[in-house]
Formats: sequence, structure tokens, C-alpha cells
Amino acid sequence: MKVHVIYAHPLANSLASALHQTVIEGLTEAGHEVDDLDLYADNFDPVLTAEDREEYHDISINRRKVASYVDRLTTCDALVLCHPVWNFGWPAILKGYFDRVFLPDVSFKLTDGQLGPGLRNIKKLATVTTYGSKRYRAMFLGDPPRKNATRFLRVVCDPKVKVQYHALYDMNNVTPAQTAAYIGKVRRAMQTF
Repeated sequence: MKVHVIYAHPLANSLASALHQTVIEGLTEAGHEVDDLDLYADNFDPVLTAEDREEYHDISINRRKVASYVDRLTTCDALVLCHPVWNFGWPAILKGYFDRVFLPDVSFKLTDGQLGPGLRNIKKLATVTTYGSKRYRAMFLGDPPRKNATRFLRVVCDPKVKVQYHALYDMNNVTPAQTAAYIGKVRRAMQTF
């Protein structure tokens, strides 16, 4: 299976970086073909310009600036996001990725006035993330990152997409043993993905 991994964190010495490496290793050990996209290393421009917005609905030209990213997304069988949760959302660079790449006729199809999924090629979807907040606080606030990953992304993929969400909450207060256990859990999940 071809798995597109999208990673969003600027620091090479972060827990997110260690998790990203674990995701890549686990998927590779399982025999998957991995297409790894590090948004920071790739210098992805997350800004949706006025011109981009003007062209957004024109499917004859809306992909021109992000065609290589669209191609990678539309030719994979599975998608894994690896990122921290910042301010109860995706990092800005990842949010910008969705704003710029999840275009009409890419992430959704409009047929006879009806919306349908555009990324039917994606049969499996996973998120690997960390929160600075405790889980109960995230739940009290509705846990938007979890909902984005398990609801929003689900509806643009194959209707039978299998979804996984792996989160380490309260990451600043967990023990090294708890961190190691989470990394091990992520490795096992990717080895059986």
C-alpha cells in the first residue's frame, strides 16, 4: 500500500520528530511504500492568497500552484498525519496545506449540486499527535483536532475508510516511561496499518 505521510513540526529534536520517524519506520517495516512530506523541510507556503481564492472554484486552473501536492494526495492508498496540537488546532502550516490543497475536484466533487468525496483513493487514515492539554480539557472544548481528523477528513475519503487517532495528552507532564509507551503504541499501530 502507498502511504502518504504528512508531517508538521519545525524542530528536529522534538517529540513530534521522534513520532514522525517512528511512523516512517513502522510503515516501512510493514512493507508499505511511504511518500513522506515534511511541510517545513519542503518550505510549503500555507498562505491562501487573493489570487488562489479567486481561482479556487475554477477546476481548470485551481491546482496549478499545488499540482505536485495534489498528485501525491490523489495517488496514495492511505494518509497518515503526524503533528502536534497547538491552540486546539492543527499547526498553521498544516491548516494552510488543507486550505490550499483540498480543492474542489480534489477533496470533494460537486455533481448535480450534491457534494461527494473526492479522495476515494484513500482507504485508511491515521493521525499521530500530541497535546499539551489534559484530555478532559480537550474534551470540554470539543476536541476540534480529533473531530477534524476523524470526521472532516473521513467524509472526503472513501466512504469505507478506516480511521485511527493516536494522541498523547498532557505531554509536558508525562513520564519518560509514558512517552516511551506511546511511541511503542504508535510503532505497533504503523506496523499493522
